[in-house]
Amino acid sequence: MAGEGAFALRSRLRLCVSLSLLPMKYLDAETLTLLDRTWNDWLARARTLKQRRIRLRLYFVYLLIRHGGLRLGEALALDDKRDLLYSASTIRVPNDRDIQIQDQAMASLLRIVEDPAVSELAGSLSHVDPGYVRKNFYLVAGMCGIEKALGGPRVLRHSRGAELLNNGIPVSIVQKFLGLQSPAQAVQLKDFQDSEARQILHAHLRRETLRHSSARNAFAGSITSIREGSTMSLVVVTSLSGLEIRAAVSVESMRSLSLRKGQTVTATVKAPWVVLSSEGTSTSLANNYAGTVLFVREGELEASVRLKLDDGTGMAALMDLDAVHRLAIAEGTRCSVSFSAMAVALLPG
Repeated sequence: MAGEGAFALRSRLRLCVSLSLLPMKYLDAETLTLLDRTWNDWLARARTLKQRRIRLRLYFVYLLIRHGGLRLGEALALDDKRDLLYSASTIRVPNDRDIQIQDQAMASLLRIVEDPAVSELAGSLSHVDPGYVRKNFYLVAGMCGIEKALGGPRVLRHSRGAELLNNGIPVSIVQKFLGLQSPAQAVQLKDFQDSEARQILHAHLRRETLRHSSARNAFAGSITSIREGSTMSLVVVTSLSGLEIRAAVSVESMRSLSLRKGQTVTATVKAPWVVLSSEGTSTSLANNYAGTVLFVREGELEASVRLKLDDGTGMAALMDLDAVHRLAIAEGTRCSVSFSAMAVALLPG
């Protein structure tokens, strides 16, 4: 027991030292959860199309910083058509680093990108005046009852770093994640190669995302249609039960996977990317089906929902708990089940 106590003490000391390397204050998990919910509520209360458009843009920037740990300037310069790799849940900071985020966070970013209110802003969705961003970040923080400055971009960025450290990610990998490159920090960085850092962080994010869900849906079938574009192709996969799944595939992936009409493939969709809505709801997403809820397993903040589509295919969705309650999703509920073509990954064979 004494040995275990000493080990726990050393672990806490290492964590304290790690957190001390973050250059300013950070928010604890409970406050971050409150802030997340307040941002969601603030967006939902938009009364006009113009108000919804600007709040979507600000929320998009918030998610980039909150989950990706981006600097404000990096978030505002991001090209949402080029720098978001949806199938890999990765944000690309040009000429600097690739950042993996939770699947559920990437799904939230995709839902904003595909919202009709901001469709005309493709590629420049986050290009907002930095002063206006800070003003509204402070506003939402004030709505939470916390010190306004603590809801600012810089504190949020380092709060994500503190989250990772608290979950056991080595400090040198968190430094890579945040893009900290000062001479003193460079000494820490030499302990891990980029590939090793990505593997460790990827393993953590998978555990973080999949804690309450098996998280992946699979449809076996064959390619029945390919419509080629300059940068993306729309591939239609018809499953064994006759279900059509539409996937947006980059030119590079089409080439590397040698995809062709008639080829047998498996189309996969992660559970956080599946959107549930009331039965009969029309959406702008490429894939829309009807199904029945089999059961709901609730966690503290999210819920895993198991469904059966009308053709008999089983599916899983991972949703915010508030959304499950708002939609009254329970065993036997009829739902519309939707997901984006960009959320579909294709695996040959």
